[in-house]
Amino acid sequence: MVDRHVIQARIAKIREYVALLRRIRGLTDEEHFLKDPLIYGNAERYLQLAIQNVLDISNHIVADMKLSLPADHRQLFELLTKHKVVSASLSTKLISMAGFRNVLVHEYLDIDRRRVYGVLTKSLGDFEKFIKAVSKLL
Repeated sequence: MVDRHVIQARIAKIREYVALLRRIRGLTDEEHFLKDPLIYGNAERYLQLAIQNVLDISNHIVADMKLSLPADHRQLFELLTKHKVVSASLSTKLISMAGFRNVLVHEYLDIDRRRVYGVLTKSLGDFEKFIKAVSKLL
């Protein structure tokens, strides 16, 4: 059984970061976003932190359910799909999200700010879909 306190604390952080990302999205258009390092820098950091919490929750679930040890993020989300924690379509989005987090963390010199803006304007709902899916385990 998953530790509901661990999951709930991380869900709260995801919601906090997504709320901040929505505020950023509401403050700016794409042109201003791309030019202002204070805005895009904050967006990048909050996205990184929100995604990291998704990964932490996912790893916690896999460990608590005593599933096999995933070799990478793709396998992590495939395990969650196989065990009906998340849907296949959400799993695909989460795999992409994890890859984007790696770009934010490791390839920060080459970040495509338009891609960040695209995530900000089109993909924040994926976090709530993830929360809804994992909340069923609590």
